[in-house]
Formats: sequence, structure tokens, C-alpha cells
Amino acid sequence: MFTVAGYTLDPELAYDPVANLWVALLDDGRARIGYDPLGAETTGDVVAISPAPAGARRARGESLATVEAAKFVGPLPAPVGGVIAAANPAVIAQPGSVNADPFGAWLVELHKIDEGDLVHLMRGEDEIGTWFAAAVERFRRQGAIAE
Repeated sequence: MFTVAGYTLDPELAYDPVANLWVALLDDGRARIGYDPLGAETTGDVVAISPAPAGARRARGESLATVEAAKFVGPLPAPVGGVIAAANPAVIAQPGSVNADPFGAWLVELHKIDEGDLVHLMRGEDEIGTWFAAAVERFRRQGAIAE
């Protein structure tokens, strides 16, 4: 783990810079997806997650779920394309766990992922740190997070 602008990040994960999501590439070829700490904060207190059905194919950017939160109601965009394998039942039952533990509260797993989409993700401590510091600064200028 390492810290950028007061946020703890996991360098073993890949990050979607568009939607502030993390992606864990699992050994069996699946991808597990969740909000990174900045994404969880800027979304606000998550009160409901309604996942798309298992077996549905989604392209990068298409909705994996609908998220209802204090500051946002809308789609959870796919950071990589693939077929929805599962939604996290613990998070469905307690959606606020996303805010309490963004890395422990994965949302959706995909299989048959579109390998070509992986180039859009941030990887490695240097790349992640540079991107994340700029994202925090952008959100602060917009007033989406406190100084």
C-alpha cells in the first residue's frame, strides 16, 4: 500500500482513471471491480446498488450496475469489457460498506474480459501516483472534496 494526497492505494491493483474504479485481475482470468477511495468519497454515501444480471456482456463504459448515493445516482461504468460473472452479495446487502472499505467492498466480477481494454488502466506505483494526485487536485478545485 502507498499514500497519495492522504488516500491509501494498493499498487497491486489497476485503476480506471475515468470512473475512479479499481480492477483486480484474478488468477482465473476474472476481473473484480470496486470504487477506489476517491471514487467512493466523491460518490457519497452509497445507499443501493442494483447490478446488471449475471451473464450479461458489457463493453467498456457500459453500465455494470446502477448506484444510488448521496451525491450520485447513475450507472457504474465498466472499466473493461466482459461478461458479468457475479455481484458481491455482501455489498448489495450493505451498500455503505463501499464507503467504509473501498478495497474490501468489491462490486462486480467479470469473466471473458476484453484484454484490449486493459491498456486504459493505470498500473504501477509511479503511474497510479501521478494520475491520482492530479485527480485529487481536480476534484478539490471543483469543490467535490475538502482541502
